[in-house]
Amino acid sequence: MANLISRNEPRTQLPVVVTVRPKSRFWSTYPFGGASEFLPTDKVEWDRVLRGAPLAHFVGEGLTVEPTERAPFETDEITTPKYQYRKVLSLRELKNRLPGETPYQSKTAEQRAGTLEADDEIEGVEAVANLREVMCAQFITTGVIPIVGLGVNRVVDYMLPNRKALTLTDRWGQPNVDPIEDMKRWVAELEDLGYTVTEAIVSPEVWNVMLRFQWLRELLDIRRIEMGLVQPAQPAAEYGQYRYMATLRDPYLDIYTQRSMYGPKSARKRHLPANMIVLMTAEGRQNKMVFGAYDFMVNGQFRTISGEFIREDFHDDRAAKKEVVFTSRAMPMPENVESWLVASVI
Repeated sequence: MANLISRNEPRTQLPVVVTVRPKSRFWSTYPFGGASEFLPTDKVEWDRVLRGAPLAHFVGEGLTVEPTERAPFETDEITTPKYQYRKVLSLRELKNRLPGETPYQSKTAEQRAGTLEADDEIEGVEAVANLREVMCAQFITTGVIPIVGLGVNRVVDYMLPNRKALTLTDRWGQPNVDPIEDMKRWVAELEDLGYTVTEAIVSPEVWNVMLRFQWLRELLDIRRIEMGLVQPAQPAAEYGQYRYMATLRDPYLDIYTQRSMYGPKSARKRHLPANMIVLMTAEGRQNKMVFGAYDFMVNGQFRTISGEFIREDFHDDRAAKKEVVFTSRAMPMPENVESWLVASVI
């Protein structure tokens, strides 16, 4: 072969070419403005109280009005799911050079182990955070989180009330369908519950359907219109962040698009489904994360700890290998389940 290089000839090692998939943290941060809680147990229980707008009663002189019953409440319980990421480092891996390591400046096994352990820690934390992002997106958009994995198969359903699904004939883009009427109705529903809608987060596909309507262009804030066209929005500074598109005047709210994806290249999925719109309020951005307790053993002693990322290290001298496991029991928790609305519209 003409391009065959003898191993005895000098050569130059180029920097490592690393391809890293972009990661989103929008869904696990933006709708979660409340303070996180670290629990002493792996189960969390909360009471949901529904208080209406009370009215006083007219009553005649010398009479006493009948007492009003206290607001009922419902109790929900969730066992916080345990999810882990595990990496194994064996002596066999340390005998070969690492990516970017030149044959003239080879490292010792201990030096290689230090490099790989540092990489594994970053990867483990990101893997846990990536799954948390998926859970938070499912919590906001569907209110249902499937807990499916090794030895576990269950569903956490938060019973979110403000979930809409248009029928085939009522979907946006169908003839004689008026999206603005749907938005007005949904905004009014949230306002009647005491919330002010500040923004709509939609998929790019939903936004493209909305732009087909001339009357919608006329409702857009004139500050964002040039020669009858919507002024192009600036790209988001960070992957996964939502992108401002325009401001509606009736109903008055800002419209953003969001299109982050997750999963392997061959099976990428969207955090926000392509057919969905989310109407957000200030209260809807005050959800919180709760961290259930995790039981483990250190030097023969049982321990219980609650943390965002829990790291455990193991080693087997006879097998000449080390392991690191990252564990979390983080779970989304609503501040008020009525404070945002999700609709499937196309």
